[in-house]
Amino acid sequence: MAGSAPSKPRLLEKPAKFYPPSHPQRLVKGRVPRQYPGPPLSEVQKAEQKTKKYPNMMPAEGTFMFWFLTNRLLHMSISLTVLFSLAAIVFVENFHRSTPYIDMLPAGKEFWSHPFQFAATYGHVYKLHTDHISAETAERRKKKADDVQKRSRYRKAHGLENEQGFGGWTAKSDAESLGPALPSQDFPGQVESSVRDSSAPNNAETQPKTTPAAAADDLSTYVDPAGRKRPVKKWLGIWE
Repeated sequence: MAGSAPSKPRLLEKPAKFYPPSHPQRLVKGRVPRQYPGPPLSEVQKAEQKTKKYPNMMPAEGTFMFWFLTNRLLHMSISLTVLFSLAAIVFVENFHRSTPYIDMLPAGKEFWSHPFQFAATYGHVYKLHTDHISAETAERRKKKADDVQKRSRYRKAHGLENEQGFGGWTAKSDAESLGPALPSQDFPGQVESSVRDSSAPNNAETQPKTTPAAAADDLSTYVDPAGRKRPVKKWLGIWE
């Protein structure tokens, strides 16, 4: 009918919603939601579950495999044993390859028949090896020291003792290497030279004073390797 008011939409009754026991509609404080499905397990059932073996999971508690996989002391012992074994193997192989007394070492089969004699012979050969290495090191150091002394004598014989080598690595006397902090009875010549230096007039007083113009000229010029004086080029105040 054209003159009648429009009818209201029909409201359907809300259906009942299913809430499982694990997700109730309202949580009660202080009570853990019950696991769904099934009732809570008893203590006997929980103890049985600990001894069961499930696929793709850790072994059950109390078994040997569970102890083997979770014992930290056992894992640390295995790791340290492997590391020390590898270090010992590397040490022995390096000793066998580098020692000149390889023929004096006992055979490996003697370790099982005479272990104490094997260890004593091995230790004696190793001591000979260390003495040989120490002698070679001392000989190399002596040779280097002799080379330094020969270079120093050559420089003094040709009048080059005043010129220092690269970085000052040249042979020096005891007085030069130890410095001025020495007693006068050990190096009297050095004390006399220091007294003469102290009694000399001050260098700042004897040298002529430079004027500001000369100082500015020195900053604006430089001497090239050929000995010619050239002006310093600058770009935005930066040295080129």
